[in-house]
Amino acid sequence: MPTRSAAQTRQRILAEAGPLFALQGLEGLGIRQLARAARVNLAAVNYHFGSKQALFREVCLVHLRAINARRSAALAALEGRSPPPPPEPVLRAYLEPLVAFARGRDPSNLLFLRVVMAQVARRDPALERALAAESRPVLDRTLALLARSLPGRRAPDLLLGLVQVIGSATHLLMTAPSGRRLPPSRLLARLVAHGAGGLRALPA
Repeated sequence: MPTRSAAQTRQRILAEAGPLFALQGLEGLGIRQLARAARVNLAAVNYHFGSKQALFREVCLVHLRAINARRSAALAALEGRSPPPPPEPVLRAYLEPLVAFARGRDPSNLLFLRVVMAQVARRDPALERALAAESRPVLDRTLALLARSLPGRRAPDLLLGLVQVIGSATHLLMTAPSGRRLPPSRLLARLVAHGAGGLRALPA
């Protein structure tokens, strides 16, 4: 079991690594620079994470766990409703934490998301597996609620529809000028409305 000092060192490295990865990317950030920023020796980074790639994956998971915790709380409030909620609040529960993270007070969050997507596009299998394993439980709960909201739709169609909604949200948040100009509340409302319309159009 790690000591309190070791746990604090690990947390300090993680806290410093996120903004530095956001600004410099995975390839651009050097371990020595990170060690200086975190006020630890070089060996501490390797001891706690083993490699820069493993550290990057852990930073990704720290952010994703925080986003998924908010999603889980919002989904839990919908799961007990009778009759089932329409698709709009389900999509809002899934998308709002992502929009809040990307468009919140810390501008490095959006930059970090861009770095993550760049690594995914380069086919980093270890990162893909880690993100998929962390995302799957919340994704399954979202799909289960959508299946109740839209009875008769096939599960593969709902999954593809949700993936399209997530892709649209990612594009608008990170690349589209129109998405960057919209206030977060209007951006979220637009994503939810378009996504719900697309899901309702799925053949029953």
